[in-house]
Amino acid sequence: MKDKQETRIKRAHIALMKHPETALYSGVMLMGTTEVVDASFTAYTDGVNKKYSRTFLETVLSESKCRGLVLHENLHVALKQIPFGKSMFTENAKMANLAADFVVNDIIENIKGTVAGSQERIVELPDGAVYDPMFHNWSMREVYNYLKKNAKTKPKGGKGQKGQGGQGNEPPEGGTGDSEAQDGDTVEVNGKTYDISQQDEHDFEKLLEGLTHEEVKEINDSIDRALREGGMLAGRMGAKLPRSITDLLEPKIDWREALRDFVTSTV
Repeated sequence: MKDKQETRIKRAHIALMKHPETALYSGVMLMGTTEVVDASFTAYTDGVNKKYSRTFLETVLSESKCRGLVLHENLHVALKQIPFGKSMFTENAKMANLAADFVVNDIIENIKGTVAGSQERIVELPDGAVYDPMFHNWSMREVYNYLKKNAKTKPKGGKGQKGQGGQGNEPPEGGTGDSEAQDGDTVEVNGKTYDISQQDEHDFEKLLEGLTHEEVKEINDSIDRALREGGMLAGRMGAKLPRSITDLLEPKIDWREALRDFVTSTV
């Protein structure tokens, strides 16, 4: 049984690297380590390395959804959401997780290609994945800011707090938020309720722990190189790059946001 799930992950990598719409992420998939482990989480990335729960994989019966899970974790790496989202994860980890997942799942949902010689989609979102078409082409920061202002967080099955003026429970600026905003099991967005108790794991502390500024920069540069190389391959296959990737490779930085993140991470 252990070999079966490891084989599925390897097979998913090969299929994704060969497909025009996902070849862009080939270099990112080869970065760090990829493991199938016995664990209670669904999947995990520290911004470079990826781990998949053997128990969870056994519940993912569709190969297209297995490939979707693999692409999901690698998109977190490709978009540099862990290091760039440090201030968001520090302020409200669950809301930052949700924002990151909305962004990567939007990319996956809009990949419509099929496996050669069949009608099977190359990637599908696993059951229970969070997705809202409203967030199409939004950045993680844009989604996070929206969720802070509009999402209503509450314990599963609980009533939660109403907030003021129809807004969600916005944490104090620079703080960690109240206990309910941090520890709630469900989030309501646009009338839809999402279970966030089973989100995949993102850990910026593991990535940045013990690393110098130069070492973190080298990781980011390595991701850029991997995406550019994958982009050339995808371009030769006739694929169109998503906005989130083109923006990443040709960044337009708001100096206020960059300064805020720099000061937050430094202090």
